[in-house]
Order: sequence, then structure tokens, then C-alpha cells
Amino acid sequence: MVRDALHARGETSVVAVKSGVTRVLFEPDAWPTVSIVTPTRHGRSNLERLLPSLAKTDYPADFDLTIIDNGRESPENVQWYAETEFSVSPNVIWWSETPFNYSRVNNVAVAATAGEVVVMLNDDTEIVDPVWLREMVGHLMREGVGTVGVQHRQAEGLIQHGGVTIGPNGFADNTFAGMTPGDDSLIGSTRWYRNSLAVTGACVAIRRSDFEAVGGLDERFILCGSDVVLGLDQVIAGRRNVVIPFDTVRHYESITRGSSVPMEDFYASYWRYHPWLQNGDPYSSPNVSRLSAIPRFASTRDVKPVQLAFAVMGRAYTKVAQSGSISEEAQSLLATASVSRAHVERVVESHRSVSGFADVKTINWFIPDVDMPFFGGLNTAFRIADKLSRDHGVKHRFIAFAQPNHAYISSAIAAAFPSLADAEVMFYDGSQEQIDAVPAADAAVATLWLTAMHVAKSTSAPRKFYLMQDYEPGFYPASSMYAMAEESYRLGLYGICNTSSMHDIYRSYGGSSMYFTPAVDRGIYHAEGRRTKAPDEPITIFAYARDHFRNCWELVFAALTEIKRRHGDRVRIVAAGARYLPNSADFIDMGLLDYRATGAMYRETDIGLTMQISRHPSYLPLELMGSGVPMVAPDSAWFTWLFEDRRNSRLTMRTVDDIVENLEALILDAEARRAMSHEALETIDSNHNSWDDALAGIFDYLTDPEADRNA
Repeated sequence: MVRDALHARGETSVVAVKSGVTRVLFEPDAWPTVSIVTPTRHGRSNLERLLPSLAKTDYPADFDLTIIDNGRESPENVQWYAETEFSVSPNVIWWSETPFNYSRVNNVAVAATAGEVVVMLNDDTEIVDPVWLREMVGHLMREGVGTVGVQHRQAEGLIQHGGVTIGPNGFADNTFAGMTPGDDSLIGSTRWYRNSLAVTGACVAIRRSDFEAVGGLDERFILCGSDVVLGLDQVIAGRRNVVIPFDTVRHYESITRGSSVPMEDFYASYWRYHPWLQNGDPYSSPNVSRLSAIPRFASTRDVKPVQLAFAVMGRAYTKVAQSGSISEEAQSLLATASVSRAHVERVVESHRSVSGFADVKTINWFIPDVDMPFFGGLNTAFRIADKLSRDHGVKHRFIAFAQPNHAYISSAIAAAFPSLADAEVMFYDGSQEQIDAVPAADAAVATLWLTAMHVAKSTSAPRKFYLMQDYEPGFYPASSMYAMAEESYRLGLYGICNTSSMHDIYRSYGGSSMYFTPAVDRGIYHAEGRRTKAPDEPITIFAYARDHFRNCWELVFAALTEIKRRHGDRVRIVAAGARYLPNSADFIDMGLLDYRATGAMYRETDIGLTMQISRHPSYLPLELMGSGVPMVAPDSAWFTWLFEDRRNSRLTMRTVDDIVENLEALILDAEARRAMSHEALETIDSNHNSWDDALAGIFDYLTDPEADRNA
């Protein structure tokens, strides 16, 4: 039956039964060449077990073996390779670079090979089935497959790896580890073929083109985790990772390297695993615990995987939630958010003391604590710092208003912009004593209203700037918090405004500023691959589901609920970023996505909905429009630089009835959707196509903020 079904799909295969399971050996039209890469610390006992078993491989095309050895290139070691007969002739690369980095070692070895398929194979493995490579490559060459691994057994016969599960211990573990082969589980038999978020790098096959497309193994990982990220990158690209359930390659884990994991790998892992730590495993069930490699029922007492990760990283875990009362928050900030008129006068005097051009080689960035560095205002701050480093050699110091945890903040910045990995990181508690302890720099930049207060009180730089990316008083209801945030616009800081609207706002407070027009990352947000859907396919509406005052989520939720009531399966409502989406919603909850995966989702979206009441519409509509999505957005004078009614969007009153009316107009008019999609792309292509161009004027402004520019 399986053979006939595959034949009907046009796939050639050899089907047999092994251990009571239907085993499929797929046969591509042409077998690719394969390069096997094996790193070793001159582990002779390992190699003496692996290489003779590798020589028995039954593969119908050419394959070669490259060993990269970091065990010292001595005459004795060189002679051992020359005189030992293994029936397989490896190319040996000697590696002496320190400190050791497993990811870099593999990348260098792969670059020295030429096979169309790359297989990374640890030296602490043993081939126990000659068709192992044929089977792996056959699966790999199928459409949509990113990597292929196998179910490894330990020496005593128990399962060592059946795929990768993200969540146990706050990071990742091998699925089914410690179970007996053939056991059943809550997610089915251990004998089944499976898709997985990743497979272990102990034995993984990948097309060279896919390996190179993601830059190989991520070298921010020293020893562990880069194999998991290799799999996640395939998932983000729309491919899947296949685990073959048969005993073909044994893995005697940690014989070579031991079991110690560098702390740096935990931090690097957190930033790359986070969307799945937060959302769960798409190949499992939400009713299965995310804390165990051996599937068991989830419990209401299970802690969050992110909480476990924070414990490893020495970071306090707090649940993010919107509070109905902000009095407590205001009281906690009264002291640190306080500035005097004397502080403002000193800012003015400091600026008067420097006239004309003054070169900027060092910047003190005053930043809040980091939640996610990949999107939002902090991402833009890091992006500006990255550009200033690349184009002008500026050195950066990030001073975080947060509990001290250098590795956490530093790894967060590096995860978003690797060029900033060596930037200095400091911490302060908002007290004048610690603000005064900040070393001198040519300029200081605030990135949040609260840090603007601190920059105003700092004497670390003669010129002080304020990166303003939204009207932050509007983040709060009329309150002490609103009042304190508003005062940040009266401190005399030079403004670097994200959008002309923020520029106009700051000028209305008497501030001096320049502005830039935001852009989108066209490597992620583009229309390439956007397809014309069949008439009977549901229309997809995307909404950012986060219950914050300024997102008007109550309006959005009510309008979408009414749209779903009217149109049923004719529409598909997708929500992401959803910390607070109610269980009763008849929506598809994507949760918090890896930012690299959002572009593909937007290209399947027909209508976008945003309902911001702040004076910056966020980056979400730009990214949707850059992917060819027409928007339904607020009819606000602050957003005219982006939205044009009935051209690239439909502008709506902030009422349920009018939001529903505008959504329904696009649902019922395919031609209007197509026309607005075209215009949305034209808007982004013409005005928001390049971050480098968008930020080009900032360095000149930093060096001479009094020069007459786009005033």
C-alpha cells in the first residue's frame, strides 16, 4: 500500500518491513555526491571503531571522507593515519586554532569538501547498517526536507536520540532518550518516522546549498546547540527535519568531548530557541509536557521552559502582564525618574559648550532591560549602533538599567547584531552615584523616556541625544506615568526621531531634532513567492494580538470575532505575538514567532489589521506591506507618511462597526486586494526599502546637531 501510494505521487522507492515497521528507501532520479565530515581530537579508539564500519557503506554514488583533527599534528599522529588500514581513505585536515569551537571546526571542514550533500558524523559513532547513507540521502532529496538524522542507540541498546525536543531543562534534549526501542509513547511509537525541530549533529545530512544558505553552523555556539539551530533554520525556511527510526548509526555520546557545556552556549541557545520555548513544539501536542524528553502528560504545575532557562542564566523570571492600575509602577520610579530644572539647565549649558563639528568615536547608550533584541525600538537602537560601527568605526558602551547580568545583555545584543559582540556593557540602578560612574564618551544616547532622565543627569558626554521612536506618554493612561514620560521631551536633549511625526511632536515641545524614515529588512519582508490563491481558499487576515492599551486589542478582537461570525470558514484569522489571546477565540494563534519566520507567514496573508493609538504605527504594517499585504489601519493624521486611503490601505474609524466594514470590503473584493497589494509594495519599494539609506544621516547629526538639515 505504501509503495503504491508513493508511486502515485511520482516517488520511486524500495519498501520493506524492518522490526515490524514499513521501511522506505527513497530513490532519487540521480544520486548526489556526498562529503562526510568527521571532527576528532585524534581519538584513535573512536576512529578505529568508526572507519572500518564506514568502509562497509552501501551507497550508489561517490562519497568522500574528511577528518578534521585537533589532536596535534605530530609526526607520530601523521604516521598513524598513513600506516593504519581502514579500507577508507580520509582526507585529513589538522586543526590547531584556539580556543576550540566545534561549529567553526565543522564549517572549515565542510568548506574543504565538494559533495552535493554534506554529512556531519561524529567520531564517537559506529555504522551498524550498510544502507545508512542511502536511506538518509534518499529522504533528504525529497521535496521540502531540510536535514535528516537517525534514531541513535547507546552501547547498551537504549535510545540515545530520536529527534530534538525544545523545552526540557529550559533548553533542548534528545527525544525518547533512555527509552527502549519499540516502546510506545504519548506521541506514538518510537518506531515511527518523525519530523522534528532538529536532529543531533552527531549524524546529520543536509544539502550543501541549504547548509551554505544559513551560513553553516552558527559559530556563536562553542560546543553545543549549533546543530539544533541548523534544524530550526530549516523550519524557518519552510523545510522539515526527518528522523529515521532504525538502528543504523550508534552514538557513544561524550566519549570525546565530555559532557560539560560552556555557559556561552546556554545564552546563545536561549536567543535562538526562545520562540519554541515560549510556544511549544509544533510536532508534539499541547497536552504533552514540554519539560521531559520522554513524553508525559502536561501538568498545570509544570513550570515554563523560559523560567528554567532564566534560572540557568541567573535571571529573575517575571510574568509580563498589563495591569489595570499603574500607581505602583509610578511610585517605584518616582525617585529615579526625577530631574530638576538645574539638570535641564546643565544640559543646555553642556550643549552650548560644544559648537560646530565634533567627531564622535565613542557613544554611551543608556538602555532599559532587554526582553527580545530582534524587534521593536531596542532593535533599532542596536541597528543604528551597528551601522555607526561599520561605517564610521564608532565604539559603543551599553549602560543597562537592569539587574547586572553581563552575559545575558551582551549575548542579546550579539544575537541581533554580531558586530556588536565586543561592545562594552555596564549596569546602573538609576541612582545619581551610579550615573556619575559612567565613563566618558563623545555622545550619550537615551533610548526610552526613563533613560532620557538619566542621560540628562549624566555628565559622561558633552552632547546628549534622545532616540524617540513613539509617543511614550501615550503608553499610559492619564496618570503620573504619563506626566513623567511627557517631561522627557522638555529636557533639552537633541532628538533622533523615528518618523517625521515624532519630529513634529518633539518640535511642539520646543525640542531640536532630526528624523529618519523607518525601513524594512527586504531579506525577510518581500513578495517573492507570494502566490495567487484559488477562489475557494479562505482569505487570511493577520492581526497582532497583544493586549496592551495602545494596541486597542478589545476593538480588534471584537471586530475579528464579528467577521468570523459572518464569514465562517471563508476567512482564516491568524494572530501572532499573542501573550493574551483568549482560549475562546476562533483564531489561529501563532504565538511569538522567530522574526525570520514572519515574512513567510505574511506572504500567505491577504489582509493585515493594525489599530495602534500611539503616534507610530510600529514596524508591523511596514513589514506586512513589504510582503504585499494591504492594511486596514487607523485614520490618523500621524500615519499619513505611510498609509494612503483606498490606495495601499483602507483607513478606518476606531469603532467596531467601521473596522468590520473596512475588513469586509476587502474580503468581498479580490480586485481591490490585488490593487492595494501592488500599491503597498510600491510604497515600501519607494520609501522604506533600505535601513542603510534610512539611517545614513544620523552620524552627521551626532557630530553637528545644530547644523540646518530637515528642520
